[in-house]
Amino acid sequence: MNASLRSHYLEALSMPKFLHVQAKVQDLNELKIDTQCLVIETKNPHSFCQIGKTQDFLFKMLGAIKLKEYDIKCISINADNLNQILKQYNAKTVLLMSSGLKPSLYKHFSTHHPSEILTNEQFKREAWEVLKKVKQCLK
Repeated sequence: MNASLRSHYLEALSMPKFLHVQAKVQDLNELKIDTQCLVIETKNPHSFCQIGKTQDFLFKMLGAIKLKEYDIKCISINADNLNQILKQYNAKTVLLMSSGLKPSLYKHFSTHHPSEILTNEQFKREAWEVLKKVKQCLK
Protein backbone atom coordinates (compact mmCIF):
# COMPACT_ATOMS: atom_id res chain seq x y z
CA MET A 1 0.00 0.00 0.00
CA ASN A 2 1.44 3.36 -0.93
CA ALA A 3 1.52 6.30 1.48
CA SER A 4 -1.31 8.29 -0.15
CA LEU A 5 -3.68 5.30 -0.13
CA ARG A 6 -2.77 4.62 3.51
CA SER A 7 -3.51 8.23 4.42
CA HIS A 8 -6.87 8.00 2.65
CA TYR A 9 -7.86 4.90 4.65
CA LEU A 10 -6.73 6.44 7.93
CA GLU A 11 -8.76 9.57 7.26
CA ALA A 12 -11.83 7.53 6.23
CA LEU A 13 -11.63 5.60 9.50
CA SER A 14 -10.97 8.79 11.50
CA MET A 15 -7.75 7.32 12.86
CA PRO A 16 -4.84 9.59 13.65
CA LYS A 17 -1.77 8.54 11.71
CA PHE A 18 0.36 8.07 14.82
CA LEU A 19 -1.99 5.31 16.08
CA HIS A 20 -1.69 3.23 12.97
CA VAL A 21 1.11 0.69 13.19
CA GLN A 22 2.43 -0.49 9.89
CA ALA A 23 4.14 -3.89 10.09
CA LYS A 24 6.59 -4.78 7.41
CA VAL A 25 6.08 -8.09 5.62
CA GLN A 26 9.69 -8.92 6.36
CA ASP A 27 9.05 -8.54 10.13
CA LEU A 28 6.04 -10.84 9.95
CA ASN A 29 8.11 -13.51 8.23
CA GLU A 30 10.66 -13.36 11.03
CA LEU A 31 8.15 -14.17 13.78
CA LYS A 32 8.98 -17.48 15.40
CA ILE A 33 7.09 -19.75 17.75
CA ASP A 34 8.72 -19.85 21.19
CA THR A 35 8.90 -23.13 23.06
CA GLN A 36 11.07 -24.86 25.63
CA CYS A 37 11.10 -28.16 23.75
CA LEU A 38 10.16 -28.84 20.14
CA VAL A 39 9.48 -32.55 19.63
CA ILE A 40 9.57 -33.73 16.02
CA GLU A 41 8.57 -37.00 14.43
CA THR A 42 8.23 -38.11 10.82
CA LYS A 43 4.85 -39.44 9.72
CA ASN A 44 3.99 -42.32 12.06
CA PRO A 45 0.83 -44.41 12.48
CA HIS A 46 1.32 -44.08 16.26
CA SER A 47 1.83 -40.32 16.20
CA PHE A 48 2.34 -38.47 19.46
CA CYS A 49 0.58 -35.52 17.87
CA GLN A 50 -2.70 -37.39 18.34
CA ILE A 51 -4.33 -37.96 21.70
CA GLY A 52 -3.70 -41.47 22.91
CA LYS A 53 -1.28 -43.88 24.51
CA THR A 54 1.80 -42.66 22.62
CA GLN A 55 1.15 -39.00 23.43
CA ASP A 56 0.50 -39.83 27.10
CA PHE A 57 3.79 -41.70 27.27
CA LEU A 58 5.69 -38.83 25.61
CA PHE A 59 4.32 -36.34 28.15
CA LYS A 60 5.28 -38.70 30.99
CA MET A 61 8.80 -38.98 29.58
CA LEU A 62 9.17 -35.21 29.31
CA GLY A 63 7.45 -34.70 32.65
CA ALA A 64 10.24 -36.77 34.22
CA ILE A 65 12.64 -33.94 33.32
CA LYS A 66 10.20 -31.32 34.67
CA LEU A 67 8.70 -30.17 31.37
CA LYS A 68 5.01 -29.30 31.42
CA GLU A 69 2.66 -29.85 28.47
CA TYR A 70 2.58 -26.10 27.76
CA ASP A 71 6.41 -26.14 27.45
CA ILE A 72 6.25 -28.66 24.60
CA LYS A 73 5.34 -28.33 20.92
CA CYS A 74 4.85 -31.59 19.03
CA ILE A 75 4.94 -31.73 15.24
CA SER A 76 4.95 -34.40 12.57
CA ILE A 77 6.89 -33.62 9.40
CA ASN A 78 8.39 -35.04 6.21
CA ALA A 79 12.09 -35.67 6.82
CA ASP A 80 13.13 -33.57 3.82
CA ASN A 81 11.72 -30.29 5.19
CA LEU A 82 13.31 -30.39 8.67
CA ASN A 83 15.42 -27.27 8.12
CA GLN A 84 12.42 -25.22 6.95
CA ILE A 85 10.43 -26.30 10.01
CA LEU A 86 13.27 -25.49 12.41
CA LYS A 87 13.42 -21.92 11.04
CA GLN A 88 9.81 -21.40 12.20
CA TYR A 89 10.57 -22.10 15.86
CA ASN A 90 12.61 -20.49 18.60
CA ALA A 91 13.13 -23.64 20.68
CA LYS A 92 15.51 -24.01 23.60
CA THR A 93 15.84 -27.71 22.73
CA VAL A 94 14.76 -29.91 19.84
CA LEU A 95 14.02 -33.59 20.37
CA LEU A 96 14.07 -35.61 17.16
CA MET A 97 12.13 -38.84 17.58
CA SER A 98 12.59 -40.63 14.29
CA SER A 99 15.46 -42.62 12.83
CA GLY A 100 15.41 -40.48 9.66
CA LEU A 101 16.12 -37.25 11.55
CA LYS A 102 19.67 -36.39 12.60
CA PRO A 103 20.68 -33.70 15.11
CA SER A 104 22.59 -30.78 13.60
CA LEU A 105 23.11 -28.42 16.55
CA TYR A 106 24.21 -28.81 20.16
CA LYS A 107 20.63 -28.24 21.35
CA HIS A 108 19.25 -30.97 19.07
CA PHE A 109 18.84 -34.45 20.50
CA SER A 110 17.75 -37.70 18.92
CA THR A 111 16.11 -40.73 20.53
CA HIS A 112 13.60 -43.47 19.87
CA HIS A 113 9.96 -42.68 19.18
CA PRO A 114 7.67 -43.30 22.19
CA SER A 115 5.77 -45.97 20.24
CA GLU A 116 9.06 -47.88 19.79
CA ILE A 117 9.90 -47.57 23.48
CA LEU A 118 6.47 -48.89 24.43
CA THR A 119 7.07 -52.02 22.35
CA ASN A 120 10.75 -52.53 23.24
CA GLU A 121 11.75 -52.06 26.90
CA GLN A 122 15.46 -52.00 25.98
CA PHE A 123 15.06 -48.53 24.45
CA LYS A 124 13.99 -46.98 27.79
CA ARG A 125 17.54 -46.65 29.13
CA GLU A 126 18.82 -44.98 25.95
CA ALA A 127 15.88 -42.57 25.91
CA TRP A 128 16.43 -41.69 29.58
CA GLU A 129 20.08 -40.84 28.91
CA VAL A 130 19.03 -38.49 26.09
CA LEU A 131 16.34 -36.89 28.27
CA LYS A 132 18.93 -36.14 30.96
CA LYS A 133 20.98 -34.27 28.32
CA VAL A 134 17.87 -32.33 27.27
CA LYS A 135 17.29 -31.34 30.90
CA GLN A 136 20.89 -30.09 31.19
CA CYS A 137 20.45 -28.01 28.06
CA LEU A 138 17.27 -26.41 29.44
CA LYS A 139 19.06 -25.12 32.56
